[in-house]
Amino acid sequence: MSVFHAPTRDDFYASLDDPYYEPHNRLLIKRGTQLISHLQIIKRVMHFGPLLLPVDGLGWLGTLHEFRRHGLARQLLRTAEKTMQRDGAVLGLLSTSIPRFFRPSGWAVCSRHNHARAGSRELLAQLSARGFSPGEGSLSVRPWRQVELPALMRLYQQNTAQAQAMGPLERNEAYWRWLISRRGFDRIFVAIEGPDRLDLETSVSQIVGYMVTKEDRILELMAAPGNPAVAAELLARACSEAIERDCHTVTLHAPPHDPQYELFRVAGGTQHHHEEHQGEVFMVKLLDPTAFLRSICPQLHERADRARLSRPCELGLWVEGQKYRLIASRRSVKVGRGHLGRSYLRMNHAELTRLLLGHVDLDESIAHGRMRASTRLALETARALFPRLPMWRPPLDELSC
Repeated sequence: MSVFHAPTRDDFYASLDDPYYEPHNRLLIKRGTQLISHLQIIKRVMHFGPLLLPVDGLGWLGTLHEFRRHGLARQLLRTAEKTMQRDGAVLGLLSTSIPRFFRPSGWAVCSRHNHARAGSRELLAQLSARGFSPGEGSLSVRPWRQVELPALMRLYQQNTAQAQAMGPLERNEAYWRWLISRRGFDRIFVAIEGPDRLDLETSVSQIVGYMVTKEDRILELMAAPGNPAVAAELLARACSEAIERDCHTVTLHAPPHDPQYELFRVAGGTQHHHEEHQGEVFMVKLLDPTAFLRSICPQLHERADRARLSRPCELGLWVEGQKYRLIASRRSVKVGRGHLGRSYLRMNHAELTRLLLGHVDLDESIAHGRMRASTRLALETARALFPRLPMWRPPLDELSC
């Protein structure tokens, strides 16, 4: 409370009900009976394409003002990183306004804030021109009911289990119930195919989309795959609700390539796709590079096939004295250590993190000296194996930490 002026008492006690929470995930430094520094490890599981990766978030790192500049926060950070590695997490995640504090420890700015903003009336006009108006389509849109949780779980799973889903967290039923009980939002709306009936069992199966809102923001919008009209109907409802509250704009948080961004552009809105938003950036630390590389080998093989990469071939990675080697054949990609080969990339640990998570532009990194390629073949192989990826972390989960 002294450092962040948050959380509230209710928020703090609600955080103890997090299904992943364990008391030993709070790291403390005390002087006598006085608590002077604190950090919390937040355990999660993240979708990375077809993979589910154990990840640990860091939150609430703070030191009382009178005890700063004594290395206490760095001591907590080192202890947390060792704890995360021991527990098997492959990635560390955090959001911060002071990235300079974490960079010396190998943390890298990675992932971008993605949202679009446009006038609510302008959006409604564009939707109306396309034939969508609140309450006039083939779908019924209304506030969500607690008994309809299975529908939300189903739709979220359908959208995040896709190969292109990079960054969303896995949500089991316990986590969903806790997420909703935290009330980090105002309302949830559902889209129902056909008329709204009182038969709960039937209505749950007919729910084809949902939308989570907070003030003038759409924190999350999920629709059944292959049904583009659902998102439009939900957006129309969000605009209508915003106008009733005298809100002149609507903000949509969605993955980088969400088709709804085009609607916002046509309506005269703006799209934000930047590392920083309101002074905050996302940072990631690769806790076990070898384990992460081995886990994504099947994905690397698929990328090599799509790029029609000439094989067999090798790509070395020289990272602050550590040497890794990717060996690509027609059948698989394997990881070795200790040798580089003739074709390799040289970089620091943070740049390796950005490369493996698809955040880096290879040509830009080489032009700015953050990465060096020993041969042209190394650069071509890296382009095939490590393309840019649409990393996205739903803000609903961020609000809950």
